[in-house]
Amino acid sequence: MSDDPPAPPAIPRHGIGFHAAVAVNVVLFVGVAGFLAFDAARETRQREREKVAALDEEAMTLHQAVAHLAHHSPDEVQAFVDGVCARMTDAASPGHHIVAEAGGRVYQARAHGRDSDDTARAVRAAAQVPDRRCALQGEVVVVGTHDEGGVRVFVAERLDTLRREVRTQVALRAAGVLAFGLVLAAAVNLTVHRLVTRPLRRLARTLGAIRAGELGARAGAYRSRELAVLAAAVNDMSRALAADEARRRAAIAHARRVQENLLPRPGRAVPGVTIAAVHHPADGVAGDFYDALPLADGSVLVCVADVVGHGVPAAMVAAILKVLVLDAAEADPDPGRVVRRVNARFAALGIPDGFASLLVARWCPGRQTLWYASAGHEPGFLAAGSDVPVALEATGTLLGVSEEGEWESVAVPADPGATLLLLTDGVTEAMDAAGAQFGRPRLSEVVTTVGGGDPERLVAAADAAVRGHLAGRPPADDYTLVAVRFG
Repeated sequence: MSDDPPAPPAIPRHGIGFHAAVAVNVVLFVGVAGFLAFDAARETRQREREKVAALDEEAMTLHQAVAHLAHHSPDEVQAFVDGVCARMTDAASPGHHIVAEAGGRVYQARAHGRDSDDTARAVRAAAQVPDRRCALQGEVVVVGTHDEGGVRVFVAERLDTLRREVRTQVALRAAGVLAFGLVLAAAVNLTVHRLVTRPLRRLARTLGAIRAGELGARAGAYRSRELAVLAAAVNDMSRALAADEARRRAAIAHARRVQENLLPRPGRAVPGVTIAAVHHPADGVAGDFYDALPLADGSVLVCVADVVGHGVPAAMVAAILKVLVLDAAEADPDPGRVVRRVNARFAALGIPDGFASLLVARWCPGRQTLWYASAGHEPGFLAAGSDVPVALEATGTLLGVSEEGEWESVAVPADPGATLLLLTDGVTEAMDAAGAQFGRPRLSEVVTTVGGGDPERLVAAADAAVRGHLAGRPPADDYTLVAVRFG
C-alpha cells in the first residue's frame, strides 16, 4: 500500500524560446522607441536653432532699412514694416510679426492684425531669454532680433508648422526604423529558434523517450557549450538508468527463480491430490505463494497466502511466511492452530506494514472432510459434483495485526473427486478500463459452469475469464489461482 503520488507540476504554456524572443523584442522595441524620441527632440531643437538663426538674419536685414528710414519719416518705417509683413503668408511663415524700436518709438506690423502692446512686450521679453521663446495668443513663438545704433528689430514666428514638419520627418524615419526593426526582430527570432528552441525540443524528445522506457537513449551533438554540457549530463543519466535497469531486471529474474523454487514444482506428485495453478506477479516477483504438503497420516495440507503489496519486499515477506507455515504444520497440522502459530511468530517480527492473508486447508481422505481456517483471506470455493460451490469465508482477521488471535478450523464435507479452488484478491479485484472489478460472483459462475472435474480446466477457465476482463491491461496486483482435486 502507498500514498497517492503528488500531482505533476503545471507545464508553462510558453517555452524558453518564446520568452527569449519576447525579451529580445521588448529590448529592441524600447531601444527603437527611445532612439526615435531622442531623435525627435534633437531634430526639434536643431530646427528651432536654425529658425532663430534665420529670424536673426531677417532682423539684421530689416535693421538696415529701418535705421535708414527712421532718419526721414516715421510713417515710412511703419509702411515698410507693414509691407514686409504683408508679403509673409501664414503658409510660408506662420504667425510672422515684426516689431521695431527707433527714435523712441515702437513700430508693429499691422498687416495681419497681431499688433498690440502685449504682443510687443512679449516679443521684446522673448529676445532676452536663451531659447528665444514666448507664448503669444495661445501659441508658442520664437523671436529673432538685431540691435545696433539705437535701433532694434524683432521678428517673431510661430513654431507649430515647424513642429509638424519635424513630426512628419520623424514619422517617416520611424517607419524606416520600424521596418528595419521588424527585419531585425525576425532575424533574432529565427536565430533564437535555431539556437535555443529547436535544440531544446530535440533534448526534450530525448528525455521523453527515456521517460517512456527507452533507457540508454542518447541526445545528439549541440553547437552551444551550455546545451552540449546539458546533453552530456542527459546521456550520462541515460546510461546510468539503463545500467540500473539491467541490474534490476537481473535481480528480479534471480528473485523470480528463487520464488519459483518455493512453489510446488510442476509435475511433482502429491499423493492423494491433483494440482493445477497459475501465478501472475504484477512486478516480476509476487507477494503470493501457495503450497501442498502430504502429511504423515495420509491427509494433505494446502495453503495460499497474500502479502500486502507486491514486488521484491512482498516476495521476501512471502518467503518468511512459507517457512513459518512449514514449521507450524510440522508441529500441529490442524488449520486453526497452524494459522495461530504462524501469526504469533509473524507479528513478533515487527515487519513494517507487515500484513498478510492466509488460508490453510487440510483434507482427510478417510473422513472425507476438509478442515480450513482463513486469516482474512479471499474466499475459496469447494466444488463437488453438480452442487453449488461452497465459499470458504474468512474465519478471522489478517496476520500481523496482533500477536494474539483466534482462528477456528471449520469442517466442510469433501468426498473424493471434490475440487478446491483457492485464489488471492488480485483475481476478484482485477479491474477493466472502466474501473469495474472482476468480482466474486463472476468467479463463482466460472466454478459452477466448469464444475469440480479437471483442475487444469478449472484454472484455465478462471484465468481466461480474468484476462478477458482485463482486456489486455496488466494486472495491478499479484494474482494466484490454485485448483486441487482430492482423491
